[in-house]
Amino acid sequence: MIMENEEKPRSVLLIGVQDAGKTNFLSRFWLNLEAGGGILTKAGLPADLDYLKTGGDHLLKGEFAPHTPQDVHDRTEIPVKATASGTEFSGKLVVPDLPGEQVLSVFRTRQWSDAWENQIRAGCGCLLFVRVDSPELIAPLDWMNCPTLFGMPVPEAAPQKDPADRLKPPTQVVLVDWLQFLRKAFTDKVGGRYKPRIGIVVAAWDLAPVDQKGNGPEAWVRANLPLLWQFVQTNDDAFEFAYFGVSVASGDLAADPAFKASYLKGDPLRAGEVIHSIAGTLETSADITLPVAWALGVTGTSNNGSGN
Repeated sequence: MIMENEEKPRSVLLIGVQDAGKTNFLSRFWLNLEAGGGILTKAGLPADLDYLKTGGDHLLKGEFAPHTPQDVHDRTEIPVKATASGTEFSGKLVVPDLPGEQVLSVFRTRQWSDAWENQIRAGCGCLLFVRVDSPELIAPLDWMNCPTLFGMPVPEAAPQKDPADRLKPPTQVVLVDWLQFLRKAFTDKVGGRYKPRIGIVVAAWDLAPVDQKGNGPEAWVRANLPLLWQFVQTNDDAFEFAYFGVSVASGDLAADPAFKASYLKGDPLRAGEVIHSIAGTLETSADITLPVAWALGVTGTSNNGSGN
């Protein structure tokens, strides 16, 4: 995303592999802007309204929005405004939603487009997406899946991997690699002293295991993506990190008919929640614009990992 301001252009780039939850987040983000009451509000209609409105309509009907097709690179401009610490902040939010398949392609080819290179600038931050329980979330190697990937015998009780997954690197490796790409690009274009804000967004937070929910999204990342968690812990001199658990509906619209009925009887326009600890303690907010506002530097400090 690109935030253009007369004083200082700002940006937030969305990054995540396939089925990471970016499209549903953007759809809920737009609905929150329309409903008002959040840190960020709309300051007019985007030039390309259809993409956001279509996704929002899915959520209002109790359906999750479909993920961005592989051959589509959406660019949606959203005028937003906010008042933070008594200072009026306004501009145009431009959303280049890079499909997850292209994120993986950048990892494999070791290069990205000029369009992405041009997004790297002072005032730029990122939201790095992963989704709980996604079939596209490729787990790190362990004693159970390593034999499967490398063709060795496995116990009959072990789950069998899709052959196509053998060609996919672990998700945490791709995300850490992208962070290193970004660090080099920021150093080359802005300077090594610039610390971009990186929000680690755990989408579909309502599906996180109960024993991990209590400690927040950082605990989930530590348990499921340990390499990413370790990178965050050891690179707070290069980035400013924060963790967010995001649920666009606060329940499973696809697999829980009772929840869907309750959701539709309520107020679908204002559904969803964000779990975060940007002030140092774990909190729940109904403001889905919060991760974007934080990455833009409009609000909040960061919690670079508590070691929980």
